[in-house]
Amino acid sequence: MDVRRRINELSRLLLHHQHLYYVLSRPEITDLEYDRLLQELAELEKRYPQWASINSPTRRVGSDLDNSLEEHPHTVEVLSLDKEYITAEVVDWMGKLADRHGDSTGFVVEEKLDGASVVLYYRNGELERALTRGDGNTGNDVTANVRTIPSVPLILGSAQDLVVRGEVFMHRDDFQTFNQALENRYTSPRNLAAGTLRQLKSSQVARVPLRFNGYEAWMDAGKFAWSPEGTSLSLETDHVARLSYLQTAGFRMKGHAGFFCRDAGRCREVSQRLPELTVGTPADLESFVNQARDRRGRLNYEIDGLVIKINEIPLRESLGATAHHPRWAVAFKFDAPEAETRLSGIQIQVGRNGRVTPVAELEPVTVGGSTVSRATLHNQEYINALELRVGDLVQISRRGDVIPAVEKVVEPAGDGGTVFHLPNHCPFCGSGLVRQGAHHFCPNRNCPERQRRALIHFTGRGQMDIESLGEKTIHFLYERGLVRRIPDIYTFDPDQLSGEPGFKQRKIAAIREGVEASRNRPFSRVLVALGIEGIGNAAVRLLIENGFDSMQKLIDTAARGDPGSFAAIHGFGETTAGALVNYFQDNQNLSMIRELEACGLQMQAQNETGASDRSLENTVWIITGSFNHFSPRSRAEKEIIQRGGRIASSVTHSTTHLLKGESPGSKLKKAVETGLIIVDEDRFLDMLSTK
Repeated sequence: MDVRRRINELSRLLLHHQHLYYVLSRPEITDLEYDRLLQELAELEKRYPQWASINSPTRRVGSDLDNSLEEHPHTVEVLSLDKEYITAEVVDWMGKLADRHGDSTGFVVEEKLDGASVVLYYRNGELERALTRGDGNTGNDVTANVRTIPSVPLILGSAQDLVVRGEVFMHRDDFQTFNQALENRYTSPRNLAAGTLRQLKSSQVARVPLRFNGYEAWMDAGKFAWSPEGTSLSLETDHVARLSYLQTAGFRMKGHAGFFCRDAGRCREVSQRLPELTVGTPADLESFVNQARDRRGRLNYEIDGLVIKINEIPLRESLGATAHHPRWAVAFKFDAPEAETRLSGIQIQVGRNGRVTPVAELEPVTVGGSTVSRATLHNQEYINALELRVGDLVQISRRGDVIPAVEKVVEPAGDGGTVFHLPNHCPFCGSGLVRQGAHHFCPNRNCPERQRRALIHFTGRGQMDIESLGEKTIHFLYERGLVRRIPDIYTFDPDQLSGEPGFKQRKIAAIREGVEASRNRPFSRVLVALGIEGIGNAAVRLLIENGFDSMQKLIDTAARGDPGSFAAIHGFGETTAGALVNYFQDNQNLSMIRELEACGLQMQAQNETGASDRSLENTVWIITGSFNHFSPRSRAEKEIIQRGGRIASSVTHSTTHLLKGESPGSKLKKAVETGLIIVDEDRFLDMLSTK
């Protein structure tokens, strides 16, 4: 027991000194003293492995074992953010929300670190798992690698269940030194941080000076005991309080942040709690943005904008989210990196659903550290607004530091040519183009380019993930007439490629194995792979959670011709609902689905909801107000979905129930007028306990 006690004592001491050194920058012992303590612990753990903790400080060194990056589902929503580039638009967004929800509505503004997003899961106060953002629903397990990051607390000060979302990043000077040793293999600190996280040996990760900054926290309200003193801030209702808690829990809070609110008293209260926050009214945001933009180049870490979030947690839950981003937050992106170059041509692309997209061909130029030679031009209206001609000198940017875009004409072409116009006919099949809204479409479903793009999408990594069927291989198979339609992937014989240039037996075997493995991809992947307009991973998850967990259910619902059943899903809109109805009413699509089913593809979700209780089947719910037992409200949504019910964002003809909490919003009045069944929290708990 003396040995076990010493191991625990050394672990506690070392974690304490790691926090002082890496987070607070206030070391109390020399490096030599620290190394001696670490060496003693490592030797004891080697001799007595049964008493070594999974979160021992020795884990910072990493392991030479191969880490397989398994996938695990997130238990919290890990969404992207809507983006704005104009300060006035953000101020207007804040003002509208304050008008609607009261002057006490607060907005927290934080620097948007340019790193790799990671979610940390703590159980009973110890780091249990770390996941990448992934697709927002499922992430890669990088726990062994994250444990090597010194600024990540391995053990919290109290035995709480906690989820923390944050950013893994690098300081600029660390990046420059480390990247030079790698012969400048990486173009930015973000790329090196993201690439390092996916290393298969954590001992390699431990050598890279990664850092972590937390910016969101979720906790189990029933177990959480910490509360700030001398203030009305509450962890259950207040984001500022959660930031304060993260500091006390051992997380390093990076950068300059602000709090903006019309209520001066509220600003004073927040300033007392976190004096480092800049406070002001929404009208002061522009000044804060300008200061952040001026400060950006002097920082020792990279930021690409600011994130503006509503402070009040219940209001966030009330506003909810789309399938892509929350309605309570927005990312303000700094001016994108820009450069000037010559437009050498315009190429026409046709997508899998027939949309025609003009693409600018540019003389290569470096923008934001990357060479750019192509940029999207969106549609004819975009070209007309720019008055764009081939040969023009143009200004291009990387919006969001990622997507190349032509911003304006700097100098027109000297030959005085005319503004570029899209052709009247599809360049791939000759069909007359049809205009719908701002876009042109090729209406020919047998257009070879549409078919090729559909095949490439279907086999892609985010869909059926047939790695051996890349874009070049798909083009070759199509030109040879071996694969023209999606079902052909499962019926053609790869041995037909024997003797073809570039197709040796090893590659042919890989194609066969990849195709066979894809037959076992889950229903959710199959549905995304079909390429329905607007139906990506997030939308498919919502469909399955709301009871549309088989292809037949989707077909039967669409056959009624009423998009309302889909539009009632929280996060769906009329456009997405209409796209589903149109797709599943189409005879060609239905015929293809039947062929894919005969090929052995999964047409029903297996254990997606994980519940046999169907007591709420055929019910559609909306939720309003705040709750004691269901914070965040997504917990109530999960209970309903697991029992076969569905969640709607507003009252429609298909809505049956309203779950009412404290301080309900305007939905309650409409629900009463419509005659919905009103259920309070106590009754809801009774319903859940009665199967």
